[in-house]
Amino acid sequence: MFASTVLTLHNSTQFKSVSLYKRFLLPLLALLFSATLTLNGTNAYADVIDVSADTLTMNKELSEDVDRTLRHLFFNHYVRKQLNDEYSAKTLDNYLELLDPNKIYFTQDDVDRLQKYRFQIDDLLIKRDAEVGFDIFKIFRERMDARTKLIKNIIEQEFDYTVDENLNIDRDTYTWAANEKEIANKWRLRIKNDTLQQLMAETPIEEVRENLERRYQRQRDVIFQLKADEVFEWFMNAYAKEVGPHTQYMSHITAENFRVSMSLSLEGIGAALQTEQDYTVINRILPGGPAEKSGLIKPEDKVVAVGQDGEDMINVVGWRLTDVVQMIRGDKGTKVKLDIIKNDSAPGSPPYSLELVRDVIQLEDQAAKLSQIELSDGQKNHLYSVIDIPSFYSNSGQAQEGAKFKYTATAHDVQQLLKEVNESDSEGLIIDLRGNGGGYLNEAINLSGLFIDEGPVVQVIQSNQKRQVLKDKNDWVAYDGPMVVLIDRYSASASEIFAAAMQDYGRAIVVGERSFGKGTVQRVTPLRNGKTVTHESQIKLTTAQFFRVNGGSTQHKGVTPDILLNSGEEDEDFGERAYDNALPWSQTQAAIFKQTTIPGDLLVHLSTKHVQRSVDSPAFEFLRNTSKRIANNRDTKELSLNLVARQLRRNELEDKSLTQLNTYRKSLGLEAVTADNRSDNPLPDEDEHWNIVYHTEAARILLDQANWSNNLLTKRSE
Repeated sequence: MFASTVLTLHNSTQFKSVSLYKRFLLPLLALLFSATLTLNGTNAYADVIDVSADTLTMNKELSEDVDRTLRHLFFNHYVRKQLNDEYSAKTLDNYLELLDPNKIYFTQDDVDRLQKYRFQIDDLLIKRDAEVGFDIFKIFRERMDARTKLIKNIIEQEFDYTVDENLNIDRDTYTWAANEKEIANKWRLRIKNDTLQQLMAETPIEEVRENLERRYQRQRDVIFQLKADEVFEWFMNAYAKEVGPHTQYMSHITAENFRVSMSLSLEGIGAALQTEQDYTVINRILPGGPAEKSGLIKPEDKVVAVGQDGEDMINVVGWRLTDVVQMIRGDKGTKVKLDIIKNDSAPGSPPYSLELVRDVIQLEDQAAKLSQIELSDGQKNHLYSVIDIPSFYSNSGQAQEGAKFKYTATAHDVQQLLKEVNESDSEGLIIDLRGNGGGYLNEAINLSGLFIDEGPVVQVIQSNQKRQVLKDKNDWVAYDGPMVVLIDRYSASASEIFAAAMQDYGRAIVVGERSFGKGTVQRVTPLRNGKTVTHESQIKLTTAQFFRVNGGSTQHKGVTPDILLNSGEEDEDFGERAYDNALPWSQTQAAIFKQTTIPGDLLVHLSTKHVQRSVDSPAFEFLRNTSKRIANNRDTKELSLNLVARQLRRNELEDKSLTQLNTYRKSLGLEAVTADNRSDNPLPDEDEHWNIVYHTEAARILLDQANWSNNLLTKRSE
């Protein structure tokens, strides 16, 4: 049901840093889950046996878990909230939202009747009683069953697509249906949209109906197969969520999946997944994996159907993440088919299909890599080095296999690459942390030590408010030349710590967009385990917060670059700041360190030069247009259910996208593409194309810095 991230304490100065609960490591671990179900074509879950409602109730182990969870969250959590009537009310709201996020199963009358629990949950939990979670869930099962029967009748209707009516997709405005008639109309509009979307993909109507009936029957069957521990997990997470977005109760099923995941090789398509609303969403592409090599999948694309080689596609809209993962994972060399809705496609657009060959993602594919960028200023060529760091990794402590074992870790590998940089004619260095979701904190500290004299790198404040300053203790520097650190909104956790340290020390110019803002530490603690325990369970809770050496936190705000790239508008609802109950930004006392400040007039000069270039740059113009198009799609509040209007709107948006692409292709001397052949005609070097764009601009910033310094020296000498 829920996956987990972990931060473990290796020693007094080494943590394994969490990247992101919903966006990076959670889905990455989900990809490692071992398959416990066999999902073969359209026969998946053909023989469904409903879990008896009588078995959905509290037992001794669950009662003990309530007590231990409450104790851990009150005494050990970084944020200690009093369990009272206000907390009780929020837990009820969280639970209803978790069960019925689109408000299409419960009616307002159901919700009104459940208000009797509103101020009782806190008192019941203190008594080790979570039976209320089962009582509400049983009502939800009944509503799910009734809605599934309703849906089957609606699916068989002949819809009139000439009528001007719309489907509201603005979740912030959703309300509970006043009565059964209103909820039936909600479902009619949803099914009409589901049908229209598949018809626009030229799917025959009978196949559409079969797909939809299978989809919604599958959603019903998933709910009716949940056992007591899983239902309890849902309810306890409605309670735990109110403490913070990274706090989580894990049932024995989730705990076992997590344990197994830590010992498996990463085998599959090389994409991290998450659940958003009813969709399984790509949130990160792992370097070296089939997804990256295909160039066909991007972060925030939606997976709507999965199929095995030679078998029918199965629609997975509304499925649990773990079940989707189990279908996508598989043995190396086998094929998996996916239907994908692109992130930048028009709202309500049909998906496109692709096929990938599963593979094992090797550690060396995640390792730091060195490349070079060459620029000309019209008089001479200038060479710059680029070190791309996908994650903060280390195989220290893993089982060695004699002579075959090769030690690898971020700081160690980068140190070796820096030897090549120092021996080259490179005039500057670019550290690329775009898309780096974190990893081992100690590696971020060690990496920082390659560029600064000994000193503090990050501060950690524990839940007991004890402050610890983690330092680089090496008094030598591996590279002392000019440097740029590239970050983006996916740069998180350990990445933010390194970027912040380079910024605070004035050691590098940070370039890009505001980072994710993940500045808290989580720990996983067993609630019950051992030889005498039948079922293991765990609690993940926030125990500490990171602070920069200047005293500010990386939490919530993230790291703001010195030079904000002119590549598009920032998404305010992305990252840690998107969570309603995320820990706010705060600050502590600054550590004592040797600070070197980059002159403010230099940063203004570099930013001005970048903007001047980017305004006339076809590449940055294309990036801005793409960003604006995605933002407009995100702001769409409703979808037309008129077939002609829907097609016209989709064609209008797709034509605009194609025009922008061909304008950029023309600037590169490439032929124009059509909607039919654009996927077969990628930009030069495919994904590497945009790496070159970003690296080239970073190199130009370094060249501008050198010219500014030289001009300053000339003026001083004169």
